[in-house]
Amino acid sequence: MAYQTIRQEYLQIPIVTRVYSTACIITTLSVHLDIVTPFQLYFNPKLIFEHYQLWRICTTFLFFGTFGFNFLFNMIFTFRYCRMLEENSFRGRSSDFVMMFLFGGTVLVVSFSK
Repeated sequence: MAYQTIRQEYLQIPIVTRVYSTACIITTLSVHLDIVTPFQLYFNPKLIFEHYQLWRICTTFLFFGTFGFNFLFNMIFTFRYCRMLEENSFRGRSSDFVMMFLFGGTVLVVSFSK
């Protein structure tokens, strides 16, 4: 019974917010369980362009640090504002919301690649 309630609540979250929040939690859980290390996730232009470790472009936006108070607040703020944007400003336009994410991420990556 409780499983169905949790599942229903989870499925009511807008799709982009749900996928991004889940990916952040899975990435952090992977580090916490020592499946990967934070050094395999951080943004390093030399490793990306010379050794073709392209996952670093995405994982830099998914890892907020180890579980703790800081992680909890980062997740709450990220979840809350992503959900508000997707339900209000981008209602019915999930692809536009994804494009905004990609544009913002691209601008950050390009500006910090120097």
